Amino acid sequence: MSRFLLACVFALMSVVGIAGVASAQEAPNAPVAAAQQTTVNPGPAVNAPQEPAPEVRQETKRKLWIGAIALGLFALVYWRNKRRWAAWRKARAAKKG
Repeated sequence: MSRFLLACVFALMSVVGIAGVASAQEAPNAPVAAAQQTTVNPGPAVNAPQEPAPEVRQETKRKLWIGAIALGLFALVYWRNKRRWAAWRKARAAKKG
């Protein structure tokens, strides 16, 4: 699977690299646009509240609980599959030997 993914990334990079080289060529007598200096406005003034609203805190807590439950379920499934895989390998080795 990882070789397939690596091949896809390589193919994509090859196409992007070829397209980039082809688009970088210009006619020999074409006028060259010079960069003009522009003024940069400072970023917007941010007056963020120091504490989130109570609704936001409750939503964040709920999301954290859901994430923790999902992580716990994933760990249980991983542990179960690891035990089953070890038992299957042990049974398979007993059949061969």
